[in-house]
Amino acid sequence: MDDYIANISTGLMMELNGFLSEQAVIKATSLSRTSLYRKRVAGQFPEPESISEGRIGYRIRDIALWLENPIEWVNHQNNCDISNSFVNDVDQ
Repeated sequence: MDDYIANISTGLMMELNGFLSEQAVIKATSLSRTSLYRKRVAGQFPEPESISEGRIGYRIRDIALWLENPIEWVNHQNNCDISNSFVNDVDQ
């Protein structure tokens, strides 16, 4: 049983760098397209990444983290911008 779980964990870790389409994210989160957009704009949902010209996708790991705790999830990219500006303000 432990080997089975270890194999699943390894497979999942490799999959976490993959991408989900917007439709897959909508199914996984039960959010509407409009709610998804609003949460992204508010910094309460992961941003998609450009996969190729005209194609975007959401990192599986980002969606998995959001699903663990959607209420308290914070966009870390936005936090970095805020903390950097705070440091710059303090230094001046």
